[in-house]
Amino acid sequence: MSERPAMSAKHVTLAEASDHLAELLEAVQRGDEVVIETGNTTQVKLVAVTPAHPPRVLGVYHGKLRMHADFNAPLTDDFWLSGRP
Repeated sequence: MSERPAMSAKHVTLAEASDHLAELLEAVQRGDEVVIETGNTTQVKLVAVTPAHPPRVLGVYHGKLRMHADFNAPLTDDFWLSGRP
């Protein structure tokens, strides 16, 4: 694979990318960028995808939240007829 040392991204031809795709994906997962070129034209830049949200952790609020004793009690007519949202 050809590389340009002055750039932080690895520049490879389409044929090289096809032959070494698994290696390029490993490099991307390590944080490198890979640029695929045809001739002198950049066609694609491979970069790692970061999750949109951090993973959820079950039980992170365990013991930190409390519900009032009458949480499940029926609501009064005043609540339903007040006309307020």
